[in-house]
Amino acid sequence: MALYGLDKLRTTAYKLSTNGVVERFHRALNSMLGKVVSDSQRDWDEVLPQVMAAYRGTKHDATGYSPNMLFLGREVSTALDLIMELPPNQSSVNDGYDDFVQRVKQHATEAHKIAREHLKKCAERRKSGYNIRVRQQEFQVGDWVWYYYPRRYRFRSPK
Repeated sequence: MALYGLDKLRTTAYKLSTNGVVERFHRALNSMLGKVVSDSQRDWDEVLPQVMAAYRGTKHDATGYSPNMLFLGREVSTALDLIMELPPNQSSVNDGYDDFVQRVKQHATEAHKIAREHLKKCAERRKSGYNIRVRQQEFQVGDWVWYYYPRRYRFRSPK
C-alpha cells in the first residue's frame, strides 16, 4: 500500500453507512446477478466471473473510465474482440518491452489524472446537494452555546 500511496481504512463491522462504496458495489452486483441468475440463486457462482468481467469493463460515471483501464492501463480483450480483430486504437504488436511498459505507464497516469478530476467534480456535486439543507451557523467569541458532555458510568464502556 505504501508503494501505491494508499491509506488503509478500518470500518465498523455491521454498520453499513461506514463503507458506502462497498455497499454501492454490492447493490450493483445484486442487480446484475438478479438479471442473470435464476430465483433459486444456486448457480450464482457459475455466472459470477462473467458478471464481474462485465462490471470491470463498464465505464463508470464517477471516474469516466472502466476499472480495467484504471487498474491495468488498458481495456481487456474478450473472445469476441479476438475473433473480430482488435479495435484500431489497441495494437497487438509492440516495439519492445520497454516501449510497452512506458506506454502503459503513460496511459495509466493520464487515466488516473482524469479520473481524479471526475471524482472531484462528483464530490463537489454531491456536497452541494447535501448542503442545500444545511444551515450555516456563525458563532462569536462570548456567545452561549450548548456543550454536549454525556454522563459516564463507572464500569461501563462509553461505546
